[in-house]
Amino acid sequence: MAINFERFKEWAERKFGEVVVKNKEIRINSVFEPDDDNFHLWCSPSGGKKKRKLGVFHCFKTDKKGSLLKLVQIVEKCDRDTALSILTGQSTISDLERRLEEYFAEQDGIKAELPKPDLQLPNGSLLISDLSLNNWWRKKAEEYLQGRKIPIDGYYICTEAPYKGRIIIPYYDQTGKLIYWNGRHISDKAKLRYLGPPKEVGVGKEDVIYMAGLWPPDDSYLYLCEGEFNAKSLFLSELNAAACGGKNIGEKQVTILSKYKIVLCLDRDKAGKSGTKRMTEIYNSLSLKIATGTNLLYVRPANGFKDWNEMFVSLGQAVLHSYVLRSQKPITHNSPYGTGADIFL
Repeated sequence: MAINFERFKEWAERKFGEVVVKNKEIRINSVFEPDDDNFHLWCSPSGGKKKRKLGVFHCFKTDKKGSLLKLVQIVEKCDRDTALSILTGQSTISDLERRLEEYFAEQDGIKAELPKPDLQLPNGSLLISDLSLNNWWRKKAEEYLQGRKIPIDGYYICTEAPYKGRIIIPYYDQTGKLIYWNGRHISDKAKLRYLGPPKEVGVGKEDVIYMAGLWPPDDSYLYLCEGEFNAKSLFLSELNAAACGGKNIGEKQVTILSKYKIVLCLDRDKAGKSGTKRMTEIYNSLSLKIATGTNLLYVRPANGFKDWNEMFVSLGQAVLHSYVLRSQKPITHNSPYGTGADIFL
């Protein structure tokens, strides 16, 4: 069973980003040498001089050698069966067994009822922390996140269209199950900075809440932002923080948020001003359903900062934490800021 050259090349590009193709060889930065940036790992899908069916690799930095099957197992941390399916595109034994079970069930007149598949991250999504330090995609993702002082832990980088070049931000429910994700392009020049799952998935951003850390207990104070990285900035500043994913809020989101004492944390940028009416709806909706009866609070970034992440990057977590607690105010009719839209101007 020979290894397909193009298939291996696509896999290498997904995992390592930049590769060098010379004749029948694909050269990548060695996975066995963290400091390699000169493509010392040479891979031959055709099997080298001895034409080995499973291909061969040779690291000229560490002198490690072996089959491409073994290389895929090492990189993917998977078994032989899975690695073989990655290299050849053919079904694994477990896939064949499942298909046979479905076939015989139908032959017996029993419709095999398969559970609805769980939401999956987009194809080509790679956990950034799992990539080698000199991986091209990891470097690009780290460069973007370091600019925001956001750790890479838990984030993915997508290497395949239509989400190629996007940081994938997973949303999890209270049990740790993936319920949604958002893709932030690492280039600010992208036409669509954020891109979520297709509509066919059946869940939209107004159905879920992004929790920047573990879900806090009911009745806790929860600092609600528009965007995920703003929420993460507040979380890194030791505040329970969440994001509604934009300026709209749906009934499902209101139901989820009604368990908490909400502090609205709005941006100061142009987008924040243009979303005044929609953010007012958040206030109106939550004020009717909030479980504790406590007045809603609000706080905005200090003058000179467009959003919470910018303030976090500039001033650090301790200052941000202190500022938020000192500056948050109740939304009441007696407030000098007024109620509803007035407070967001």
